[in-house]
Amino acid sequence: MKEQIIKVFVEEDRVDALNLYDKYILSLNKNITVFGNDFYPPNIWRWFEKNCINNNVKVESNGIFESSERRMIVFNNIYQSSFPMKLFKIESKSKFSNLKHKDFLGGILSLGIERNKIGDLLVEDNICYFPAHEDIGNFLLYNLEKIGRMPCLIKEVNEQGEFPELKLEESIILVSSLRIDGIVSKIAKLPRSKAQILIDQGQVLLDYSKIKNKSYEVKQDERITIKGTGKFIVGNVIGNSKSGKYKMIIKKYT
Repeated sequence: MKEQIIKVFVEEDRVDALNLYDKYILSLNKNITVFGNDFYPPNIWRWFEKNCINNNVKVESNGIFESSERRMIVFNNIYQSSFPMKLFKIESKSKFSNLKHKDFLGGILSLGIERNKIGDLLVEDNICYFPAHEDIGNFLLYNLEKIGRMPCLIKEVNEQGEFPELKLEESIILVSSLRIDGIVSKIAKLPRSKAQILIDQGQVLLDYSKIKNKSYEVKQDERITIKGTGKFIVGNVIGNSKSGKYKMIIKKYT
């Protein structure tokens, strides 16, 4: 299985996946509960849920929100121990602010916090909910005072209640093929040659992993992240234009 991980995952994802595999083996051999250290992207936690479930070890993931993409992982949680995470709410103190997802994420990371220590951010009306590893909980409470230039208030909340829904902006693009370079060209509104350069430079992520194969054909529900442009979900192909191009639904995170 370790050889399969090395083959499937690339670069930084491979390190995280191998670390989780060691935890899986420890849980299997010692029959104990073992948690992962971080919030992992879908390509990692889905792989472990699919490939590491057996009669001796149960694999579970959790990101608090029903639609969570970034999740923590636990192996063999036979006593239903709580995941080592806390839920936080950030609210702007200014009536004149119009804070977006990127503003809240930037404000949190500006404290020197690593991205893998926090989960998904749900944002609406200048309020942001997000889970974070319990080890950094107090640090956040004592140090997060501003989002951008706007003063804010952060507090820990329980997991009960309604959260903002994930908002996606849907559009239809026309592409001659399902190749990722053509789709990146369309959604980033760039010439195909520049889209290929972005891919070569590692500026394009597919399900949170860098992709270098410009001819890769994307699949429904895969996530494409283009640095400087945004994150998108690949929808289904709904038909063809008169010229024979594919009509594809693209959903952009807002």
